[in-house]
Amino acid sequence: MTYYMLNKPSGCVSARIDREHPTVMELFPEEERKTLFPLGRLDKNTEGLLLVTDDGKLNRRLLDPECHVEKKYHLWATGVPTVEMEAAFARGLWLKGIPQPTRPARFEVLKTGQLQDIAPILFPSRRGLLEDDPEMPVFSAYLWLTEGKRHQVKRMLEAVGSCVVALRRVGFGPLTLDETLRPGQYRTLREEEVRLLREAAGL
Repeated sequence: MTYYMLNKPSGCVSARIDREHPTVMELFPEEERKTLFPLGRLDKNTEGLLLVTDDGKLNRRLLDPECHVEKKYHLWATGVPTVEMEAAFARGLWLKGIPQPTRPARFEVLKTGQLQDIAPILFPSRRGLLEDDPEMPVFSAYLWLTEGKRHQVKRMLEAVGSCVVALRRVGFGPLTLDETLRPGQYRTLREEEVRLLREAAGL
């Protein structure tokens, strides 16, 4: 079995094939693409830790919400964080079009600033905000999820009156993003890392 940790760059999608956008698989040698697949999905403009493997059983187990494997995200969002915001994540949030609330999530505010402070890392779709209000208040936070609904981080922040402007996944279960990997780079998982992942998946 083959296991890689990729620091996913912005601008590509987490899929094996896509007719409209470049995929993360194009970062790997052509001879490996037929057997490898990304473990889960990150949005096109979301960066960070993405596991790529040919271990289908591990893939299914780690993505099963019943396994409660946490994914850790570092985000920047607009607005001013509140105590009520943290409590809302802990209770679970109702998202449009979903019949049940999200699972309780941990949320930790790190620091506050202004939009112009983080200009280099803004989503391309959010850079227009700089022209409108460069001093717009923003904050950074960690968010831990045990499920993976479509655009979940962005939708959860919208549900509390905020807007995500930059997002990276920095942890998956027992693994933390290797910060020596530049966006687009990857490395083979160490034997101990594979063992910890399999334990987290109950294998």
